[in-house]
Amino acid sequence: MIEHAYLIPLIPLAASLIMLFGAKEDPHSPAPWIGIGAMAICLGLSLSILGAVMTGSVSVPYEHNWHWFSFAASIAGKPFLYDMPIGVLIDGPAALLLVVVTLVSLMVQIYSIAYMHEDTRYKRFFAFVSFFTAAMLGLVVSSNILVGFLSWELMGLSSYLLIGFWFEKDGPTEAQKKAFMTTKLGDSGLYLALLFIFAKVGSFQITQIQQFIHQGYMTPAVATVIAIGILFGAMGKSAQFPLFIWLPDAMEGPTPGSALIHAATMVAAGIFVVARLYFVFLAAPDAMLAAAWIGCATAFLAAAMALVSYDIKRVLAFSTVSQLGFMMCALGVGGYTAALFHLTTHAFFKALLFLGAGSVIHSVHTNDMRQMGGLSKKMPVTFLTMGAAILAIAGIPGTSGYFSKDMILANIYHANRPIFWIMLLTALMTAFYMSRLFILTFWGDDRDHEKYHHAHESPFLITGPLVLLAFLALVSGYMLNRNELVYRLLEKPTITATASTEAHGEEGGSAEHHEGHLPHGLHLALPLLVLGSIGLAFALYKGPKYAVADRLKTKFAPIFRVLDRRWYLDDAFDALVVLCDQVATLAYWIDTHIVDRVFVDGWGLLMRIVAEISNLLDALFVDRTVDGFGGLSLDLGVGLRGLVKDGQVQEYLMYVAIAFSLAATLILTR
Repeated sequence: MIEHAYLIPLIPLAASLIMLFGAKEDPHSPAPWIGIGAMAICLGLSLSILGAVMTGSVSVPYEHNWHWFSFAASIAGKPFLYDMPIGVLIDGPAALLLVVVTLVSLMVQIYSIAYMHEDTRYKRFFAFVSFFTAAMLGLVVSSNILVGFLSWELMGLSSYLLIGFWFEKDGPTEAQKKAFMTTKLGDSGLYLALLFIFAKVGSFQITQIQQFIHQGYMTPAVATVIAIGILFGAMGKSAQFPLFIWLPDAMEGPTPGSALIHAATMVAAGIFVVARLYFVFLAAPDAMLAAAWIGCATAFLAAAMALVSYDIKRVLAFSTVSQLGFMMCALGVGGYTAALFHLTTHAFFKALLFLGAGSVIHSVHTNDMRQMGGLSKKMPVTFLTMGAAILAIAGIPGTSGYFSKDMILANIYHANRPIFWIMLLTALMTAFYMSRLFILTFWGDDRDHEKYHHAHESPFLITGPLVLLAFLALVSGYMLNRNELVYRLLEKPTITATASTEAHGEEGGSAEHHEGHLPHGLHLALPLLVLGSIGLAFALYKGPKYAVADRLKTKFAPIFRVLDRRWYLDDAFDALVVLCDQVATLAYWIDTHIVDRVFVDGWGLLMRIVAEISNLLDALFVDRTVDGFGGLSLDLGVGLRGLVKDGQVQEYLMYVAIAFSLAATLILTR
């Protein structure tokens, strides 16, 4: 079945086009089932590929390419014809991510039938979701990073369409513009990195680039420049500091779209690209260190912002940013397997959290957790499934998040102790703010009687996907960790021993497997610390008024204000935008009033004056002088003609003889 992997992105792409151009915009249209059917087929193909990879019935990496186009090029002055292929490259991470993306997208689309049924652009939403999924799947399977970059950009377009889906409102339009500008800033770095790769390697094929580096043809300096460009692209797509400002506002779109963006497509793309081109980072130790610290800063800053937010979707958005920071930090310290493991488990529990939040919002018609409370009695299925997701993201032993996050912390512990303590604190903050969300939403008594009175459990099309995702949020970590399957499936790529040793010490690329566990005492203490964070959340937010938390908020008002204003990063970017606008306005004024008027128009006026003077001189002196000589010659000719024109042949012969004599005399006397 692996030979049909190319169909996995093409099927949802075709479904998207059929829905968009071939179906009517009707709230009761059966068109969404086209997308659901297409995604079910893709999930079946993906599961068969993953099964084949896990059992070893196919050898990976599997690569198959077709001719795409050719173009003329030259190296060292020698022309040649370059063949650009297009194809698929399937390895363990790609096989696993295919299942994750198709499964989450299928759950989102089933969920959306009930959630979006009253929307006037019902069909269009499903077309966008299928297109979004197709773009992500294209990135996952592509063997050519140029095709991957095209898929990368199509994902940006899809996210733009989904975030601004309700474009008649101000919030979504501002959020989509913010996402577009921020991610495009990061994309510029990735684009330059790809150009640099082609200039050095002469190919966009991932396997050829890996062989080029493996054979030692790329110096660490060049690898560092390329890796920094790739990292910059990932900072935009995967919302790393300081380019994470767009993701918290991305929840302005429909909640199912937010679930897809935050769990399996847009934000996963940056982490996957870094992992896909990880051999470049292994040859660039400085870039890996930068990735580790950027991930650390991202995780901590986002977790701190989540502590004070009361918007349920915004808390989840901050949580996504923080978890992406964990993944990036793990990649930076050499924890390739741990990062992709957490990317997988995070997709399940984060999709569940967003869809669960959508179920709550669908019921109470507000995002503000201060107007919720006591919903466990009204929405038991949503309550239990979201509880499972919160246990997973908090890292309670036995859940999926426990296995993947523990592996990340272990890798960080053995690689960089200062970063480890920051990330440990961030993990405890995660348990606290997610428990806070759970308590404010479901626990205790209601805080808005009218909203509570109208609250009800969501229909099966919404709760069904929640139950399946809750099961995966609880057991996927154990299933992948069992018999060390995760190490075999997500094996770290290798490069030359010299480069690997330089990047990670003497143990090189194999160190991750041996460093997959925390020291015994810390391993035992971590769950107790997590439970302590959960208990602290209950102590601060129990009761309808959560008076203890309010007193702390008043006492530490400056800190709360900084966190509520998102560390003033949005203000800084807004100021930067204003500054850029002012610089552009100044440049326009200089161009219009100085460059155009003084230099361009002034020079043109000066040249016109010179031309007029030249024309006047030409008319008064040159032309009249020429005309004077012409007139004089004419007059002389007329006079001579009158003197010699008498009809006497003898006289004419005399003139000829005289002329001949004069000429002969001149010649002989020289």
